[in-house]
Amino acid sequence: MSVYTSVSDLELAQFLRDYDLGGARALTGISAGVENSNYFLDTEKGHFVLTLFERLPRSKIPYFLDLTEWLSLRGIPCPRPMHTLAGNSLSTLCGKPAAIVQRLRGTSIEGRAPSVAEISALGTLLARMHLAGEGFPERHPNPAGFSWWQETARHLVPHLSREDNALIAEELAYQGTRDRTNLPGGVVHADLFPDNVLFENGRISGTIDFYYAGDDVWLYDLAVVANAWCSETDGHFAPVLLRALWDAYVATRPLQAGEEVLWFPLLRAAALRFWLLRLDAIHFRRPGTITQCKDPEEYRQILLQRRRLV
Repeated sequence: MSVYTSVSDLELAQFLRDYDLGGARALTGISAGVENSNYFLDTEKGHFVLTLFERLPRSKIPYFLDLTEWLSLRGIPCPRPMHTLAGNSLSTLCGKPAAIVQRLRGTSIEGRAPSVAEISALGTLLARMHLAGEGFPERHPNPAGFSWWQETARHLVPHLSREDNALIAEELAYQGTRDRTNLPGGVVHADLFPDNVLFENGRISGTIDFYYAGDDVWLYDLAVVANAWCSETDGHFAPVLLRALWDAYVATRPLQAGEEVLWFPLLRAAALRFWLLRLDAIHFRRPGTITQCKDPEEYRQILLQRRRLV
């Protein structure tokens, strides 16, 4: 989340006329993330999040709103989209696709290590999310899958050192030989970092920012979480946290034959994906009133450590 597009009081007032949410009381930009313009929106009838979609084609956005509504109705704490008086979850603001979603209670634990109880709760919730998404009728291949890695790597070549380009090329070649086609999968969040999980009174109260979601193998989603939540500052795993995450996940969704053998390659894949994402954000920075780019070196180190595991 970031802010690239400013919204005036008049534009917001006109926009809200299409909803039964009352008038605006406050609009505050959110700095976290990199893809869309996001605001905390307070109205006469509640607290919400307003998103203006900066890069996603309008035709692709309903998938994400439909998905969070589907999951919310099945007990997964995620933002339910607000509908206009005409029944639409997607509208237009400042000439861009825009949506209002429920603002969930709680705060993230970003900036500190999770407790064993917190990481266990996350493992359970991720497994529940995967199972809850099984019946979701819309198909949407992971938008940041292997072809995205290849394309992004090509664009980055002139901006990186020979060493980093060689590392990326070698990892792409390795990942291209891993056959994931028969692994169980479906809907994955694909970006469940600490800033996208909210806790309240020690319990998970919300999961947010589903705009990287899509269809992929479920174990890849667990690998994303493991790298993001269980890594030390030097990229090594914190073994106690990793074990707690794994045990909680498989207790809720037991693994099928053939999954575990690809666990280490999937950890590498997840590390590569976020190294490339952060490199792309740094080298192709977009202007905005509030923007945040995370350090790519963190995920370079994680990738190097995961490569030592297999």
